[in-house]
Amino acid sequence: MRVIDVLKENKWRALTGFIFKSLEAILELLVPFLMAHIINYGIHPGNLDYIKSRGIFLFILPLCGYLLALVCQWFASLVSQSTGSKLRSLLFDQLNRLDLQQSQSLGSSSIANRMINDTHNIQVCIAMAIRLASRCPVLLVGAMVMSFIVSPQLAPIFILGGLVLGTILSLITLASNRILAGIQKALDYLGQLFAENLSGMRDIRSFASQKREVQRFEEANRDWRKQQVALARVQSLANPASLFVVNLLIALILYFGGGLVNRGAFQQGEVIALVNYMNTILLALNVLVQVLVMISRGVAGIQRVDELLALEPSIVDPVPNHRCPVHLEEPALAVKIDQLSFAYGQKAVLKNINLNLAPGGFYAIVGPTAAGKSTLIHLLERFYKPSSGQIFLNGQDTQEMALTELRQMISLVPQHASLLTGTIRSNLLLGRADATDEELWRALEDAQAAHFVSQLDGGLDAPVSQGGKNFSGGQRQRLTIARALVKEAGLLILDDALSALDFATEARIRSTLAQKSASVLLVSQRLASVLEADQIIVLNYGQVEAVGKHDELLAQSPSYYAMAKSQKLVEGGESLA
Repeated sequence: MRVIDVLKENKWRALTGFIFKSLEAILELLVPFLMAHIINYGIHPGNLDYIKSRGIFLFILPLCGYLLALVCQWFASLVSQSTGSKLRSLLFDQLNRLDLQQSQSLGSSSIANRMINDTHNIQVCIAMAIRLASRCPVLLVGAMVMSFIVSPQLAPIFILGGLVLGTILSLITLASNRILAGIQKALDYLGQLFAENLSGMRDIRSFASQKREVQRFEEANRDWRKQQVALARVQSLANPASLFVVNLLIALILYFGGGLVNRGAFQQGEVIALVNYMNTILLALNVLVQVLVMISRGVAGIQRVDELLALEPSIVDPVPNHRCPVHLEEPALAVKIDQLSFAYGQKAVLKNINLNLAPGGFYAIVGPTAAGKSTLIHLLERFYKPSSGQIFLNGQDTQEMALTELRQMISLVPQHASLLTGTIRSNLLLGRADATDEELWRALEDAQAAHFVSQLDGGLDAPVSQGGKNFSGGQRQRLTIARALVKEAGLLILDDALSALDFATEARIRSTLAQKSASVLLVSQRLASVLEADQIIVLNYGQVEAVGKHDELLAQSPSYYAMAKSQKLVEGGESLA
């Protein structure tokens, strides 16, 4: 679905508001014409009855216009708010459908700007289009037509004025549109810097880099401010330029109109009506410039929102009649990885991975930094789409499973422990919504978190701030482990999820996990954490270098030996080469 499809859902409401606002503009155009008649046939000859009979319409016309404007305003608000709400829902749904690679390529600040700023600009654009984009053209064309009706002799002045004003304001609008594109890019970068500083505040302070970050932000802020000032300067030309032209045209109307009045070929009321119509054109054009600039923002927002909505997720559910039957009740999963490869663009990350993990086993993956360990985990849960190869769970191809069913079979403790705003209970229930309090406390005990949770005010209902920042790193890790245990999935994956724990706490958790019926896959940089694994898988440069027990790997894998030596798990310093 695109933005235009959402707009079509409200087309009749928008059209109704458009019609009511056009009628209000027509009534506004009748007021100067009526005043001219009252001056010519009432005030000038002293006809009091004529003034009374026509003067009542000077009250009725604005009142009717006010009521019509209220109806238009109601429809404009209804259409703009419903469109904005629908677009935000669509964008949020799309964000949850995209794979990690797509969302990371867009960037969090860009996505947030599209969901908030761009949808807001679209809302304002719609409201202004219904309220003013209908009114301004009617006033412009109507004022021209009424000037011909009042005085065909002086009407060419209006045509000249319309051409001059239209040219000036068109140039200003085009210049504004060019600047707006740069403003949006600068705003995206500003938001990106702000988000980075919020998320990396501790790192920035620990390296005493506040001054450097402030300087980066000030440079980006100056660039954004520079472009905003440029836009303001361009737009500030509209009012004085149009006012100068209109005042010049009014002077021409008074000069030529006064001459016609002196010769008896023209009446005073007609001169006043023409001056009013010229002022109407001035006001309508000035408003139209603002409308066009806002519409430009809206159109830019529509393009950016459509760009996000048009992305086709690379990871989708298979066609229902091609799905494998999934048995969610399996207590442990067998994992088979066959000729699996993956690349970020042109950069190969994993190459020809072949693994067999028996159900109920305790397996570990180790390797140097950037060996592809976390990428392999993400492929297991289909966060990424493999370049080639297959992954089987209990003999079933994961590509043929529904994503929801697949992810119910796997419980992942991510590398960076993160909790959602709410309570400890609400975070644990993400694992399984129908879990009882007894099951929640059991999971907390297994994760070595029950002690500190029981000491919190509220216990399970203790508050959790954004990202769980009100807990220490070790507490967050234990809570995320507990959340994974609540799920009771057939495969438990811990992606370097014990790194913030002391050795004693880590050992107790590993002992508990070893007693679980589920298959366990532990990714770790600390070899001491994986010594008791049934099998240790060594990844290096995206390939499986070796698989075996600790003692076997010391003899078979140079990179494993180097890691063991650096962590003082072997004696001596002799090389295997």
